[in-house]
Amino acid sequence: MKTLVTAIREEDPNRLIFADGMDIGQLAVLGIVDLGLVQSTRGYKPKAVTHYTASWVPKGEFETMNPPAWPLKDDQGQTWDRDRLRREYIDTYRALIDKGVQIHVGEWGCFNQTPHAVTLAWMEDCLSLWKEVGWGNAMWNFRGAFGVLDSERQDVQYEDFKGHMLDRKMLELIRRF
Repeated sequence: MKTLVTAIREEDPNRLIFADGMDIGQLAVLGIVDLGLVQSTRGYKPKAVTHYTASWVPKGEFETMNPPAWPLKDDQGQTWDRDRLRREYIDTYRALIDKGVQIHVGEWGCFNQTPHAVTLAWMEDCLSLWKEVGWGNAMWNFRGAFGVLDSERQDVQYEDFKGHMLDRKMLELIRRF
């Protein structure tokens, strides 16, 4: 990693470089502290909310197979709520935050099979926490099953926007943060 960063900096000393976390971007990499990089993470916890019924996710990765709610009680009787998200997201990166490393949620979102009200409540907790600690974020997609356009959610009152189906409530929530 150090060799790669050195080579990039030789070409462009001011280049903003992002480094993905370990375990599919979920765990902090303490070895980047001195490299001047942005640590990138993911915002997909709990998967029982973010990926409800997603066929590409192994069933063993879901905290519960019950229909999602927010807050969520998983199969071990543990509650997922804003406080749990703080522990899972923010506290996991505390060592980097305390050393001044910038953090960016490089992808996040909620699959279109999660009820809209649950999605928005979960999103608001995530966005408020990330704003609180100064993290940037990027949704998995703007248009499609995780996005604000053409998501094909069955429980949304869409608004026509230049030939696309706009989820105005989700857009306004994102704009607040």
